[in-house]
Amino acid sequence: MSTQVIVDEAEISLGHLERLTEVLRSRGWTVEVSAHADRWPSALVANPGMTLFNESVIAVREPSDGSWSYFYGWGERIAPCTEPEAAAALLGRVLDVPAKG
Repeated sequence: MSTQVIVDEAEISLGHLERLTEVLRSRGWTVEVSAHADRWPSALVANPGMTLFNESVIAVREPSDGSWSYFYGWGERIAPCTEPEAAAALLGRVLDVPAKG
């Protein structure tokens, strides 16, 4: 039974990542979502003009209240999953590289 819970949570996580992906792609960001059976779903978000600037994002359940949030790969919280637009804005500020002029 515990396996079913893990699968269900991974599916919920993937759904949150897909919503974030839609917002990011609409803003011109490059996003690759990975959902391998042996790993937690994640999204690699890259600056399309400089793909070396990228961040891994996951969606996980908050232990304090059971809500879901987006986190950077290193563990820092980005935003609640109910706010994909806010998460996209924060990711954009982290990954945006100003043009040299």
